Amino acid sequence: MPTRRQFLATPALAAARTGTQSVPLRTHEWFGDRVENFEFPPNWQINVQHMRGVNNPALTPAQIRDAILHPHGTAPLRELAAGKRTVAVTFDDLTRPTPTYEIVPHLVAELRAAGIEDDNILFCGAYGAHYQMNGMEVAKKLGEETVRRHPWINHNIWENLDDLGTTRHRNQILVNSYYNRADLKITISGLKAHGIPGYGGGPKSIIPGIAGMKTIRYNHQVLKQKPRKRVTEDGKSIYYVWNNEQREDMIDAARAVNVQFSVQVVYNHERRPVYVVAGDVVRAHHKAARFAVNHLATDYATDADIVVVNAYPKGAQLHEHFGWGERGLKDGGSIVVINQNPMGEFVWHYLDEASFNRQPDSWFKHRASRKRRYPQANQVLLYSQYLQRRELDHPYFPPEAVGVRDWNDVVARLARQHKGDVKVAVYPYVGIQHGPAVVDIPDEQA
Repeated sequence: MPTRRQFLATPALAAARTGTQSVPLRTHEWFGDRVENFEFPPNWQINVQHMRGVNNPALTPAQIRDAILHPHGTAPLRELAAGKRTVAVTFDDLTRPTPTYEIVPHLVAELRAAGIEDDNILFCGAYGAHYQMNGMEVAKKLGEETVRRHPWINHNIWENLDDLGTTRHRNQILVNSYYNRADLKITISGLKAHGIPGYGGGPKSIIPGIAGMKTIRYNHQVLKQKPRKRVTEDGKSIYYVWNNEQREDMIDAARAVNVQFSVQVVYNHERRPVYVVAGDVVRAHHKAARFAVNHLATDYATDADIVVVNAYPKGAQLHEHFGWGERGLKDGGSIVVINQNPMGEFVWHYLDEASFNRQPDSWFKHRASRKRRYPQANQVLLYSQYLQRRELDHPYFPPEAVGVRDWNDVVARLARQHKGDVKVAVYPYVGIQHGPAVVDIPDEQA
């Protein structure tokens, strides 16, 4: 695996040696997490738009353990587990880059020290309305040792739900019965920008994580945020984590189910933890969000002829990343989206599919009705050696996207369009990057 120095190396150095420019990008999240070299013509000017926290060091196991031993806003986990018999722990699915397997051993060590038996620690998939996971996926997320020693379940959004009343916003709180009836409840989640709660993680592990479909639909589709200013005077996005009705709904559900301990993870471009906060499900998340907003922030490119978007480490939700292609793109420029992940775009989301299926027309008419998304781009190319036809037909994908399975073909298409001095901007891991932003969390709430 290349060192950080090699990963950040100037492409011009490779051009001097080989006659081409080689840009190393991470790919294959959950399937080896390898680094691939993408070749470009030697005379093109290439700028890699890294997030500001790219040089933040990954935490050591000892540092992760120390974060769990010293929680924020709660008693230590060993004390919380004392006298308890059963424990339930939520974890997210492969659409989230969270390196859960780096956190679990330290949690389990504290639970064992408190007298909890391995087979009484139940892991609950908290993926809301996504498709259910199989054993191979869960092993990737939790680690082989964990699935050999502890039971795990898929959440069911339709059945096996407890009714815990309503939130302040009149949402009926329906949550997974197995999780709700454990003596001690824990969540593990990672942070990335999200349009509904500001940042993922925290109480989002409950709604939508382990909530019933009725609860999820109300939170995502019925409950609306009040109109608020979305950009600061200097152009930064505002992520509302404090004044946010949908997130308040999530918090009420987390309190109702009595989440007693939570671990929040901020990770780097290699999916390694750089910041871990344990403790109260709200306060720990607030503290992590205040770190993440600077760590993940990325300055946008300007005046680029070509914008290259690498979907790592969240290619399973590739549809979210096409928008990066217009950030800094000249009119008439080219967008290239890379998704080197064998899973491709994930196959089912019950909220989305329900919306699509309510349309009266046929599937073929839906496909034909899609509108061009990026009229300022001369071409939009989607590169993946694993590309399937279904992805190009996805309702959330721009219909003008052309699928390409060979990188040399991508470069040839670009070279035919762009002559002379060509400026290329590369966003290397847009699955976690976001633009310059601030959060609205008051100091006293972190």
